[in-house]
Amino acid sequence: MTKFLFVLTRGPEDPTRAVRCFQFAKIAADKGHEVTVFLVDDAAYFANLSLTERVKAPTGDELITYWKFLVEKKARILVCKPCAETRLIMEEELPPGTAIGTGVTLIDLAAESKVFTF
Repeated sequence: MTKFLFVLTRGPEDPTRAVRCFQFAKIAADKGHEVTVFLVDDAAYFANLSLTERVKAPTGDELITYWKFLVEKKARILVCKPCAETRLIMEEELPPGTAIGTGVTLIDLAAESKVFTF
Protein backbone atom coordinates (compact mmCIF):
# COMPACT_ATOMS: atom_id res chain seq x y z
CA MET A 1 0.00 0.00 0.00
CA THR A 2 1.37 3.38 -1.04
CA LYS A 3 0.82 6.66 0.78
CA PHE A 4 -0.57 9.46 -1.36
CA LEU A 5 -0.79 13.11 -0.37
CA PHE A 6 -3.05 15.39 -2.40
CA VAL A 7 -2.44 19.09 -1.74
CA LEU A 8 -5.18 21.42 -2.91
CA THR A 9 -4.52 25.16 -2.90
CA ARG A 10 -7.40 26.33 -5.08
CA GLY A 11 -10.83 27.14 -3.73
CA PRO A 12 -14.32 27.61 -5.14
CA GLU A 13 -12.94 29.91 -7.86
CA ASP A 14 -11.42 26.84 -9.57
CA PRO A 15 -13.97 24.03 -9.34
CA THR A 16 -12.31 21.91 -12.02
CA ARG A 17 -9.01 21.67 -10.19
CA ALA A 18 -10.71 21.09 -6.84
CA VAL A 19 -12.90 18.29 -8.16
CA ARG A 20 -10.00 16.61 -9.96
CA CYS A 21 -7.93 16.61 -6.77
CA PHE A 22 -10.68 14.78 -4.91
CA GLN A 23 -11.37 12.50 -7.88
CA PHE A 24 -7.77 11.27 -7.99
CA ALA A 25 -7.72 10.94 -4.21
CA LYS A 26 -10.87 8.81 -4.50
CA ILE A 27 -9.24 6.58 -7.12
CA ALA A 28 -6.19 6.05 -4.88
CA ALA A 29 -8.37 5.26 -1.85
CA ASP A 30 -10.54 2.93 -3.92
CA LYS A 31 -7.40 1.00 -4.88
CA GLY A 32 -6.59 0.55 -1.18
CA HIS A 33 -3.87 3.17 -0.83
CA GLU A 34 -3.49 5.41 2.22
CA VAL A 35 -4.79 8.84 1.23
CA THR A 36 -4.52 12.29 2.77
CA VAL A 37 -5.99 15.44 1.25
CA PHE A 38 -4.49 18.65 2.63
CA LEU A 39 -6.46 21.85 2.04
CA VAL A 40 -4.26 24.96 1.87
CA ASP A 41 -5.02 28.62 1.12
CA ASP A 42 -8.47 29.10 -0.46
CA ALA A 43 -9.08 25.33 -0.47
CA ALA A 44 -9.80 25.74 3.26
CA TYR A 45 -13.21 27.05 2.23
CA PHE A 46 -14.19 23.48 1.29
CA ALA A 47 -14.36 22.67 5.01
CA ASN A 48 -17.77 24.31 4.71
CA LEU A 49 -19.81 21.43 3.28
CA SER A 50 -22.74 23.65 2.31
CA LEU A 51 -20.32 25.34 -0.10
CA THR A 52 -18.70 22.05 -1.15
CA GLU A 53 -22.09 20.59 -2.07
CA ARG A 54 -22.38 23.18 -4.87
CA VAL A 55 -18.97 22.60 -6.48
CA LYS A 56 -19.03 20.81 -9.84
CA ALA A 57 -16.54 20.38 -12.65
CA PRO A 58 -17.71 21.16 -16.21
CA THR A 59 -17.95 17.39 -16.73
CA GLY A 60 -20.66 17.21 -14.06
CA ASP A 61 -18.48 15.56 -11.39
CA GLU A 62 -19.46 16.79 -7.93
CA LEU A 63 -16.82 17.43 -5.29
CA ILE A 64 -19.14 16.36 -2.44
CA THR A 65 -19.50 12.85 -3.90
CA TYR A 66 -15.75 12.31 -3.77
CA TRP A 67 -15.51 13.99 -0.35
CA LYS A 68 -18.10 11.62 1.16
CA PHE A 69 -16.39 8.59 -0.38
CA LEU A 70 -13.05 9.61 1.13
CA VAL A 71 -14.57 10.10 4.57
CA GLU A 72 -16.25 6.71 4.30
CA LYS A 73 -12.92 5.11 3.35
CA LYS A 74 -11.25 6.78 6.38
CA ALA A 75 -8.97 8.94 4.24
CA ARG A 76 -7.61 11.95 6.09
CA ILE A 77 -8.81 15.41 5.09
CA LEU A 78 -6.69 18.06 6.76
CA VAL A 79 -7.20 21.81 6.73
CA CYS A 80 -4.25 24.18 7.13
CA LYS A 81 -4.56 25.82 10.56
CA PRO A 82 -3.60 29.41 9.66
CA CYS A 83 -5.50 29.14 6.36
CA ALA A 84 -8.66 28.13 8.23
CA GLU A 85 -8.22 30.77 10.93
CA THR A 86 -7.71 33.53 8.36
CA ARG A 87 -10.98 32.50 6.72
CA LEU A 88 -12.78 32.36 10.11
CA ILE A 89 -13.15 28.57 10.00
CA MET A 90 -12.93 27.22 13.53
CA GLU A 91 -11.72 23.72 14.34
CA GLU A 92 -14.94 22.88 16.20
CA GLU A 93 -16.91 23.70 13.03
CA LEU A 94 -15.06 21.22 10.82
CA PRO A 95 -17.19 18.44 9.32
CA PRO A 96 -16.73 14.82 10.40
CA GLY A 97 -13.64 13.22 8.90
CA THR A 98 -11.80 16.54 8.78
CA ALA A 99 -9.06 17.82 11.09
CA ILE A 100 -6.66 20.72 11.39
CA GLY A 101 -3.09 20.31 10.15
CA THR A 102 -0.04 22.55 10.19
CA GLY A 103 2.85 23.21 7.87
CA VAL A 104 4.91 20.76 9.92
CA THR A 105 2.23 18.12 9.36
CA LEU A 106 2.28 18.79 5.63
CA ILE A 107 6.05 18.44 5.37
CA ASP A 108 6.06 15.26 7.46
CA LEU A 109 3.37 13.75 5.22
CA ALA A 110 5.20 14.82 2.07
CA ALA A 111 8.40 13.18 3.27
CA GLU A 112 6.72 9.78 3.33
CA SER A 113 4.18 10.06 0.49
CA LYS A 114 3.82 10.44 -3.23
CA VAL A 115 2.59 14.01 -3.60
CA PHE A 116 0.13 15.51 -6.06
CA THR A 117 -0.62 19.22 -6.04
CA PHE A 118 -3.63 20.98 -7.47
